[in-house]
Amino acid sequence: MKRILIWLCVVGLGAAPAWGQDSPRLQELQPTMGLASNTVQELASAGDSLWAGPLLTVYTEEDERLFAPDDPVVQRRLEEGSNVVLSLAAGGKRRGAPALWAGLAFDAGGNTTGAGGFLVSTNGGASFTERPAPLDDPSDSTVTYGTSTLPAVPITQEAGSPPRDLAIEPQADTVWAAGGRSGLRRWTAQNSTWTRSVLPPDTSTRIDPSTPTDFLVAPPLDDGRGSQNHRALSVLVDETGTVWAGTAAGLNRSRPDEVAPSGDRAWRLFRPDGTPNSLPGQVVFGLTEQPRPNARNPVWVATLRADGGSVLQRSGLAVTPDGGETFRQPLIGAQVNDVAARRTRVYAATEDGLFVSGTQGETWRTVEEVVLAEADQAFPGTITARAVEVTPTALWVGTTEGLLRLNRADEPRLLAEGREAPPPEWQLFRTEVPVSPDAPTEQVPDVETYAYPNPFAPSRDDAVRIVYDVPQPQTVKVSIYDFGMNRVRTLKEQEPAGQQEIVWDGTDASGLRLPTGTYLYTVEVGGTTVRGKILLAN
Repeated sequence: MKRILIWLCVVGLGAAPAWGQDSPRLQELQPTMGLASNTVQELASAGDSLWAGPLLTVYTEEDERLFAPDDPVVQRRLEEGSNVVLSLAAGGKRRGAPALWAGLAFDAGGNTTGAGGFLVSTNGGASFTERPAPLDDPSDSTVTYGTSTLPAVPITQEAGSPPRDLAIEPQADTVWAAGGRSGLRRWTAQNSTWTRSVLPPDTSTRIDPSTPTDFLVAPPLDDGRGSQNHRALSVLVDETGTVWAGTAAGLNRSRPDEVAPSGDRAWRLFRPDGTPNSLPGQVVFGLTEQPRPNARNPVWVATLRADGGSVLQRSGLAVTPDGGETFRQPLIGAQVNDVAARRTRVYAATEDGLFVSGTQGETWRTVEEVVLAEADQAFPGTITARAVEVTPTALWVGTTEGLLRLNRADEPRLLAEGREAPPPEWQLFRTEVPVSPDAPTEQVPDVETYAYPNPFAPSRDDAVRIVYDVPQPQTVKVSIYDFGMNRVRTLKEQEPAGQQEIVWDGTDASGLRLPTGTYLYTVEVGGTTVRGKILLAN
């Protein structure tokens, strides 16, 4: 699944936070000043704590603020390198502490993302180790599956094989990775290696290791061979131990009693068939389990219509309350980016806002605008929700305009009709780096203007924001120049006094997308001109 990423500024301002009784105290954490990019799409919860990428930042409820691990491995791979966190999984426990896996990716060129390996913590984030990307040796031209030896195309290149999703089993001794072209892979603590999991080919809906079979194990190839079902996009291990794998061809299921002594699994592939008791779309990029007392946990499935797919396909949500025996389509037509659930509520993050249901998807309410708890903050525009997560104490929504947090006690008010209750107040985390600070430091330098995110990739970040200070209400003019000092865009805004920002989408005055390169900008405000630089990466 296409990822828009969150960048964070790290500053050392205080001591590490204390953790809960079943987690160690994190000694190597530093407070952060907030978000350096307001587009947030990767979230994972561990107890009362919320983790976000790509600098592995954690919000702890006890301290009510953001922290980041000060680990040399993290600094080398993320802060000083070109990798970012594309997927996160927190859960399971080893030696009493939650495990944390972060799947890394990098820009491989040509709108392709590469696999950068993993950062792994087995002590709740106190320290991290590295693990390589799960790629094949060039000689791995066959795969053993039960009684069959299948031909396979070894996946040896990082490009196209980033870890798009991760799942940790309860004891944290097995981790699953959906790796795009590299397919579905399984890591075990016993062997400390990755194994390629064989899923059904596009021509079949069931495979069993006890039944001889013959097909090519490979993602779609330029010569027409391979299977879309071998391009893995999402993965989930539910309460029963059933493994669910979402691909570009549908949803795969393997139950705990369908595992051979060799570890090979039988799989069933579910596809859209145009009926309400099936998936809406073929591309399955999001999976979430909903806790339900005295019943099996439903599995919620976010799908997209495949390019060139049947006209019967539609984007939207499906849910199976009984382990795949039946499906419903509770939300159709919306581009659902992520799903989270409590026992009595389901949340869907979409391009058109946050959808909330208290009736298992029978009815929905849409949260398009928010009321903020801080009077001096403003949420610009309606919500474009890219991620959603729940912790025991809060609801979190990653948007293109920052990270929103709502106290759990206020969540029922999202479903209130009309004037039954005033709208709940949200806490908003956005960039908090000041211009012209009173007390500059190494972490908070004395700058008159800056732009974030920088580098700016329009395909990932939506927009770049240019920040400046306005001494009194007036019109501000921002001019953007290419490296030859040719003016390509002029932006004007009537601004109030204070620190302000203006948005640029990376296009010229005609609306055409500009090429990759370095762009200079000037801000004319209060009779003075300040200058900055933006690296545009298309």
